[in-house]
Amino acid sequence: MSEEYCFVKDLNETTVYRLTKPDGCNRTVTILLDKDDGVKNVSMGMCIIDPQSKIPFHTHENEEEIMYVLDGEGVFKIGDSEKRISEGSILFAPPKVGHQIINTSDKKLQFIFVYSPAGPEQNIKKVGQAIGTMKK
Repeated sequence: MSEEYCFVKDLNETTVYRLTKPDGCNRTVTILLDKDDGVKNVSMGMCIIDPQSKIPFHTHENEEEIMYVLDGEGVFKIGDSEKRISEGSILFAPPKVGHQIINTSDKKLQFIFVYSPAGPEQNIKKVGQAIGTMKK
């Protein structure tokens, strides 16, 4: 978006990306809000981790990440510790601290994530395969 801002956006207006690398890290991600919507300082997305799958252990150099679990259960690895998570869990990963979410169940694990400042969500667009739009 150039000079126009999107203050209300519907899920069916978002692109869904499928990520399957590295092996065992199968997930579907949609970027809900980012710079393309006129947002400058944060970004927001939703991730669904397949049953018995995970997100790779990773760090963000400059960004804080906040996550809110909508459905499912698993483990949040942060630094050297692990915590059980489930619906309603609120997670925080500061810059330069490794973290990972592992879905330990036979159901999907779904969560919302927010980056501040924005940036890491752009990598999802680069490495993920666009597979359509989000359905309500």
